[in-house]
Amino acid sequence: MGIPDRVNNPYHSDLEPLLTTDSTVELQPGNGAHVVNAVELLPTVTTQEFTVPANDSLNDEEIRSLYGQDGVLVQLRLPDPAGDGPAIPEGVEIAVDHGGQESPRFNIKNQRGKLTSDTPTFGDAAQQTELFQWEDTDLFFDIENTTDEEVTFTLTYTGWAYDLRPVDLDPAEADVTVLTERKSLRGT
Repeated sequence: MGIPDRVNNPYHSDLEPLLTTDSTVELQPGNGAHVVNAVELLPTVTTQEFTVPANDSLNDEEIRSLYGQDGVLVQLRLPDPAGDGPAIPEGVEIAVDHGGQESPRFNIKNQRGKLTSDTPTFGDAAQQTELFQWEDTDLFFDIENTTDEEVTFTLTYTGWAYDLRPVDLDPAEADVTVLTERKSLRGT
């Protein structure tokens, strides 16, 4: 068991699999420890099309394309495509509400972090678009269009899928811990 030295945390610059066969992972909050049976590449996963009216927003938009199968953890990243345009259209801001009815992710005291057209292009900071999806837990985005024109777009993710099975292991002893839903920093 164990993860090779080349991969020591989920947020590294190159998009390599976080986990390898036989490595262990703790899924937080509350899903325990698992061992990886198999790893599979996800070359591209394109979401459904979103149409956001000018100077308006879509709230609680479910991203149906990114759900995993039972027993599968998915590691996804929104890379900046070479050529045509940015991964996220100019003037569009996306806030992640991972966990559905829970508080939004990427919050500090009085600000909510958002993904914009710049986020995937910040060089080594492109890993900030990375998210982990466990099975079919709720995944919702709030999408705001700050331009004077209607915007229609899709998002194209890439990543890895891990077939997991529960293992009798103290979660603190797992090779890696992955947050699959928002976990309150305040402990509530």
